[in-house]
Amino acid sequence: MPEKLLTISETSRLLRISEREVKNLVQKGELPAYQVGGRFLRFRKEQIEAIQNEILVKAAGRSESPAKEFPRNRTEATYPESISDRLADFFYFNDFYIIAATIALLILWVIFK
Repeated sequence: MPEKLLTISETSRLLRISEREVKNLVQKGELPAYQVGGRFLRFRKEQIEAIQNEILVKAAGRSESPAKEFPRNRTEATYPESISDRLADFFYFNDFYIIAATIALLILWVIFK
């Protein structure tokens, strides 16, 4: 059975930081991540739990809340996307609907021809 990888939102909930901060930590190399399909970031649950435990241990030693462990950068990470990338994503996620609409239109054209 393949292991379940965590999404960005699941990881942000576990670490109690925003999704944007998760992406920033991945870009800096401070958070291990895997790219699935060349675009989607995924995380191993064991690695995230180990990081979470490390944060809790450090926070307990300093008597701070765990949420203060990662710096709160307010700069937004930009991911350059071209029109072709956006079109590829659109067709990838909506292929069923496009095919279904095409078949429906073809059937209507045959009926009313």
